[in-house]
Amino acid sequence: MNIVLKQEIFDRITEVCLETFSAGEMCRAEEMLMKLMDIQGVPMHYPYHHYIMPAALLTLAAIERQSSREELSAQLCEAEQRARTVPGGVCGNCGSCGAAVGVGIFVSIFSGASPMARESWQWANEVVGKCLLRIASYRGPRCCKRTLFLAVQEGVPYIDERLNLNLEVGEEIQCHYHKKNADCLEKECPFYKEA
Repeated sequence: MNIVLKQEIFDRITEVCLETFSAGEMCRAEEMLMKLMDIQGVPMHYPYHHYIMPAALLTLAAIERQSSREELSAQLCEAEQRARTVPGGVCGNCGSCGAAVGVGIFVSIFSGASPMARESWQWANEVVGKCLLRIASYRGPRCCKRTLFLAVQEGVPYIDERLNLNLEVGEEIQCHYHKKNADCLEKECPFYKEA
């Protein structure tokens, strides 16, 4: 499969994050994810989701911590570069979903983890493992929306505990993307709501 990533979509994701930050619009994590997934040009399934996850979490953490716009902008730039290294189809081809890896990218950037770090190295790997187990509790085929929702529900409580944040995530997330997904699990998906 030949995957072509458009810079303008990455740029628009970053713009929406910075606009949300500037407005101080704190929201639940899944609401921020949906705001980014609703950007025109973001397909149902595509590697942009690997950036959407850390971008959403970095934005909410920056609002909570009252970080500077420059700091968030630098973090988003780093998150985009790291997310671009996560190939499309990595979930099925390598067994490591980009939604979970995106949570790890967030933890790594926010905590300053590196390959030589101690606690933060552990946290980034542990949260990815927890998110992957949650994602794997449902069968395929892949759905970038479902995996983002599952990963954020699993990841946010861990993030809050380890990184001393107060991010929120809904327990009753309702997906409004299923009509665009020919492979939707429908009633087997925890986020499916019949129209």
